[in-house]
Amino acid sequence: MSKDNNINDTEAATAVPEGQKDSLSSFVATLASFSGDLSSLTCPSFLLSSVSLLEYSQYWGDHPKLFASISKGENPEERLLNATRWFISTLYGSYSSRSTTAGMEKKPYNPVLGEQYFAQWTGDAETGDTVLKAEQVSHHPPIMGFHLENKKAGVILEGHCGQKSRFAMPAGIDVSQTGHAILTVPQFNEHYLITLPNLNIRGMVTGRPSVELSGTTYIVSSAGQMTTIEYSTKGYFSGERHSFKATLKPIEGGSAFYTAQGVWSGISNYTNVKTNATSLFFDSDTDKSVAPELKPLAEMGDLESHKLWSQVTNAINSKDYSTASRVKAQIEEAQRALAKARKEKGETQADALKVFELVSEDNDETGKAFQLLKGKLVAAVGIKALKEDDTKPHWRLRE
Repeated sequence: MSKDNNINDTEAATAVPEGQKDSLSSFVATLASFSGDLSSLTCPSFLLSSVSLLEYSQYWGDHPKLFASISKGENPEERLLNATRWFISTLYGSYSSRSTTAGMEKKPYNPVLGEQYFAQWTGDAETGDTVLKAEQVSHHPPIMGFHLENKKAGVILEGHCGQKSRFAMPAGIDVSQTGHAILTVPQFNEHYLITLPNLNIRGMVTGRPSVELSGTTYIVSSAGQMTTIEYSTKGYFSGERHSFKATLKPIEGGSAFYTAQGVWSGISNYTNVKTNATSLFFDSDTDKSVAPELKPLAEMGDLESHKLWSQVTNAINSKDYSTASRVKAQIEEAQRALAKARKEKGETQADALKVFELVSEDNDETGKAFQLLKGKLVAAVGIKALKEDDTKPHWRLRE
């Protein structure tokens, strides 16, 4: 069962703090009349989450054992199955966990250019450690770069993600996620291209937003297989919200060798098509996410997310929304001043980065893998399968 289907109308009616209802009404009215990408709008502080969007990169590592298990598949089909299971395991944390714990989805802070986030999951002798490095590599448009690696298991994930949002009738927001991830398993010289789902945010009028996934995403393996994942917002596949259906088959056609379906925020099962045997795929209730290990706040750099936004976070957690808005505005104004100074010096956004660097696809091994897998994906399902920023930039972790 999905974890967040139990929000009732009474809870929704009490979601907006006293004194903030006019602010919500004004914000919804602005949404309805605004044309273009909504990322430039200022959100009321009571609708802000007390974390930066850059910190959402940690959800790639929510299940470090599943991430490490990708390389343990005995053949390309098993490794694709393991990669698909790990990917499904990341969805609950990324898109549903806050609705479960806080009763609603809230808007994270817009990361500033060059903002950084570092995390680690210390594993056992078999699993090994998993390390995450992330940086906001572009502010206009907003894009984060991320790199997740488990050296012992021999699994690497790198990529970038941006968002383009628009108002959706009657009172919601649709978010198209641009970018992609490339999963690499060096032991088998395999690469996997992972595309990102669309988000449908509903419940803005009640002040209790929640997220649904829609559309189709893909995991394309350089070994010649592909997973197609279809998301349903109305429970078409399982009768519940947050349902999905995955089909694993050769990319150039042929019969499926595995299928999986269920609820991405709850329980799902998979079937070995050859043997017709069905088993548990993933259960977010029993396979809990593992919290990342972070440095103490005092040891963080000024651009690390927790330290950069600490005063805003403290104010929000204390329900001091006026202070949160004031401090947040100060941070944003300081960034505008830095952007103006860069422009006057003839510098680009890439000059502000410390963790990642802007690279050419043609001169980068992962970039070459992306081009190859992109070609396979487009040939199989069409150009709309992949959403990239218009300029199609790429970033890689600095060596």
